[in-house]
Amino acid sequence: MNEKDFDKLKEELTNIVVPTEKLASMRHNGYAKYKKRQKRNRLFFKQVALIAVVVIIFVSSIRVSPAFANAVAKIPGFAPLVEMLTKDKGLKDIVDNEYFEELNIVQTKNNITLTILGTIADETGIVIFYELEAPFNISNLETKEFQLSQNGEVINSSSTSGWPYTEPTKTIQGKLEVIATSKIDYSKPDFEIYLKFDDTKETSFTIPFTLTKPIQPSKVYDVNKPLKIDGQTIYVQSLTISPLRAELKLKVNSQNTMQILQIDHLKVLDEKGEEWGKVQDGLVGLGSFREETNSIFIQSNYFRKPNKITLVLDQIEALPKGEDYVEIDFLRQKIVKVPPIDDFDLKILDSNSIEVTYKSKEDHHVQLFSDVIDAEGNQFYHNSFSVYENHNRFTESSYHFDLKGAVNPVQIYFFSYPHYLEGSTKVEIPLTE
Repeated sequence: MNEKDFDKLKEELTNIVVPTEKLASMRHNGYAKYKKRQKRNRLFFKQVALIAVVVIIFVSSIRVSPAFANAVAKIPGFAPLVEMLTKDKGLKDIVDNEYFEELNIVQTKNNITLTILGTIADETGIVIFYELEAPFNISNLETKEFQLSQNGEVINSSSTSGWPYTEPTKTIQGKLEVIATSKIDYSKPDFEIYLKFDDTKETSFTIPFTLTKPIQPSKVYDVNKPLKIDGQTIYVQSLTISPLRAELKLKVNSQNTMQILQIDHLKVLDEKGEEWGKVQDGLVGLGSFREETNSIFIQSNYFRKPNKITLVLDQIEALPKGEDYVEIDFLRQKIVKVPPIDDFDLKILDSNSIEVTYKSKEDHHVQLFSDVIDAEGNQFYHNSFSVYENHNRFTESSYHFDLKGAVNPVQIYFFSYPHYLEGSTKVEIPLTE
């Protein structure tokens, strides 16, 4: 890639339109489906929830050198990889160390051609790069079903796909990201992708592939250190660093008076002061602070091998325990309880939907609610939500719940809310082998 090509790439990236509302809907619908699947599959996990919170990185802030872009361009179908590098600093190390595997497997059905371009794999999951081509417009083509199997068994995981296209196109380049709920064993690296699309023919592909490159092992560090902030305690249990991501396991003190919800800002500093893991709006992880252990994924410095890092947590969302849910009787169309939060308004729309208006910080476009518990202790979930911000910095969102068989009244628990503990906290973590 020469300087002219690089300038063209930057121009194309600048013109990308990010369909935030559609993306949010797709992401959180996927979250709800995952929760239901976990409920049916108790052999593997005990209520593990994928948290996939939007991270919007504006293209104007991209700082990619021509040399790095040249390295990325060596990978077939590099466009979705460039999209990844705008959000993940650790990807540069993956490219520099050639830690990716080209596949270029092609299959055609119903005039749609799917090419599996390549993968990046480690013990935590796999990222699969693909390309779709057709002699007609496929901009509205969406994935209806996706599974990744290993040696004939479906990998228990959560998955995400690339952003949808908004303009007519006959070619789509994207990625499928699989986050495994347990360590992937690569001793028999035979996999199979199953993809089904929502076209009129419900076109599906089944593509087997075998990985041949060695998989780098994860590095696990026991930390077991408490962090105190605003009278609350969060324990840093462990840090696992893999090529694709680093996983930070956290646990809250059961004696806390506040229910921790989300950590909006997190950053990691190495001994040279270089910053890792800082995101503009949210985190990605497994679980929640309502469960025994919550995992947060941060950008990986796997190939840098620092001697120590400093973890800094800031803007920690929390609500007083006992005030971290709303209670509604949908049968009687009555609001039983709403926490005493300023500038917060709730309305019942129908027998299983609500609308919430609240004052928020800029870009707080995430779901407010997660689990629903009915009067008999049964658990239910929301299956869709929409959100938008008006001109007065108030956010309006509506939620539709799957409450078939629920006994009223129900308690709907907060997943996120822009109410923060005061201050920040940090801890030093040695990374000696």
